[in-house]
Amino acid sequence: MKSFPKLWLIIGLILIGIVIGGAFWFKANSKPTPEAAPVAKKKLSLPLNVIPETDRPFVRVEPLADGKNVVIKVLELKKAATEAEYELEYQAGSLLQGAFGNIKLDKIPSETKLLLGSCSAGGACTYHTDVQGGSLLMRYTGPESFALKTDWKYIENKTKETAFSSKDGKFQISSPALAKSKLLIIFNSPGYPADPKAPIVSDHYSLAFAVPVTDKLKLSIRAKEEGKLTIQGWNGQSWVSFPTTIAKDDAKMAQAEVEPMALYLVTK
Repeated sequence: MKSFPKLWLIIGLILIGIVIGGAFWFKANSKPTPEAAPVAKKKLSLPLNVIPETDRPFVRVEPLADGKNVVIKVLELKKAATEAEYELEYQAGSLLQGAFGNIKLDKIPSETKLLLGSCSAGGACTYHTDVQGGSLLMRYTGPESFALKTDWKYIENKTKETAFSSKDGKFQISSPALAKSKLLIIFNSPGYPADPKAPIVSDHYSLAFAVPVTDKLKLSIRAKEEGKLTIQGWNGQSWVSFPTTIAKDDAKMAQAEVEPMALYLVTK
């Protein structure tokens, strides 16, 4: 009779050992369920600048007075799109920098603010200096996705200059009043806001100041062909035609005295 407790104790220890050993065996031989990896959003691979100019959006790049930020504005969208992925590249000193992101286009106009610099997770920010501009690539997602890439020029007027040109040199402005303008951007907008009622024979140039300028400017734009050329400006509601002359040494260079406006181009 005294042997029964010892027997049950031995049997219990054996059963516990079987359970524990089975658990270790199962853990060692079972394959862990892999966690779902986050799916990175692939960048659209689209040909650049292939859609007609009449279908391209009216976009501006504007400086802010703090000298640390710019704003991309999509002001008119002619071809349906739900969002735009942007890559703003620019030269800052000897380094090429960039800002990337997306703009929702469910409401137009739509805009986003970009820092010309970088910030750490702790909130410390470093601002880029000697920014000169570069290019803006925008990939539009919609029923028919498309991509557009154009140039922009960032001008910090530290030396109080009175004349400036676009990155391609085909757009030139001058005025004594520009000496007071500390920040401005000349941007080759991919499109224009409305039909100017005449054939367009130049690129479209957006002019943006950090502080508004009201004085008249002397403007020159080089057209793509010769003929009876007219510089037109978009005042936010309609096109304004300016009395235009042709440069004596360049039959494609249109010249006019203009008021500061959102966009300029040449018609024939």
